[in-house]
Amino acid sequence: MTRTAFAVCCFVVVAPLALAQTKPFDPLPPPAMPGEKAEKPEPTNGFDLLRQATAVFNQAKAADPAKFLNARDLFGLAFREKVKMSTEQTAAWAYCRIKVAADKLNKSSDASTAADVVAEVEGALSTVPDHLALHEAAKDILATAKKRAGTTRPTRGPAAVKAEEPGWQVIDTDNFRVRYRTSRATAEEVARSAETQRAEVFKKWSGPPGANWSPRCEITLHPTAEAFAAATRLPAAATGRADVNLADGAATSRRIDLRADDETLTDAALPRELTHIVLADLFPSQPPPKWAELGMAVLSTSSAEVDRYLQTVRRCARDGELLPVDKVLTAAEVPAKAVTGFHVESVALVHFLVKWKGEKAFTAFVRDAQRYGTETALTRQYGLADARALEDSWKRGTVPVARGQRD
Repeated sequence: MTRTAFAVCCFVVVAPLALAQTKPFDPLPPPAMPGEKAEKPEPTNGFDLLRQATAVFNQAKAADPAKFLNARDLFGLAFREKVKMSTEQTAAWAYCRIKVAADKLNKSSDASTAADVVAEVEGALSTVPDHLALHEAAKDILATAKKRAGTTRPTRGPAAVKAEEPGWQVIDTDNFRVRYRTSRATAEEVARSAETQRAEVFKKWSGPPGANWSPRCEITLHPTAEAFAAATRLPAAATGRADVNLADGAATSRRIDLRADDETLTDAALPRELTHIVLADLFPSQPPPKWAELGMAVLSTSSAEVDRYLQTVRRCARDGELLPVDKVLTAAEVPAKAVTGFHVESVALVHFLVKWKGEKAFTAFVRDAQRYGTETALTRQYGLADARALEDSWKRGTVPVARGQRD
């Protein structure tokens, strides 16, 4: 079932890496690299950075393990300068990152340190997806760090890694993979916001999230409205799209497409589309009715965005553009001739019921409606006899009743 709502190959071999509570991380041997000498790294451009990184790595490997930290930082600087690395250099950078992270883990039992180590090691491994020996060697480090971290979040921003497609870069977090070809700062903000908002959306409508998502939800940041439209086949004015593939009640893929040039990116578009993804977890066998899902998605956004819908519903009521509530509750799709009215009325109805008894009661109402029918669910959760009683209660407290509205 599908729901829709709006490697580098490395030839370097490393021996298994070991980590234990009382034994320092001591991998042997590190990746082989071309020999170069440099005592004091003073790079003047990206290629100098990479040359210096290689030299310092060789020094660390040969006699001075403390220099793996310097080599890691120099490789990272070269990466940010967009200097093309060989497969061996990429593997050396990943090795340095893992080595430094494991040393950090050996020196601290702090959960936040362990969470940072998990983020760093996973980021490093994602740059060398085909380097099986390094992945195997890092398994114990990751297992130890994850156990020690528990549910603690990383204290630093996620690490950027190379993307699978030319021109794209990637940021990985516990639950998301953000693909971008715009500013790194924007991508980092989206990655952080996605993790925070995922937890908030789960808590708002159901309760704390359970296990991390597997597979991660992929968020693609398209640089312009035109690029977004070309990729999604939606109008350029649209700001987001969410897709979930389900098999036997479990997600096999999650994806969100967003416009990086959208001013409401993290306040409206991201939480709205993220809600569609979360609802696939909360309703894996049968999606909520269209009006409920639309309303829940918008109510997960900013108060300013919600107010915009509530203001528009009053205008639609005045102009006779609203639908009878029973038509809204039973609509399988958005009516083509009443798109605006249906959207704003859906948001207003969910807003009304949420203000009455809260978000979790609304989720219970939707589940009851799936089991027993809408009228029974209205009675069980809100004491209302039917859709007409809901319409009367809603309009008395929300909008003026337009003449002929119920005809």
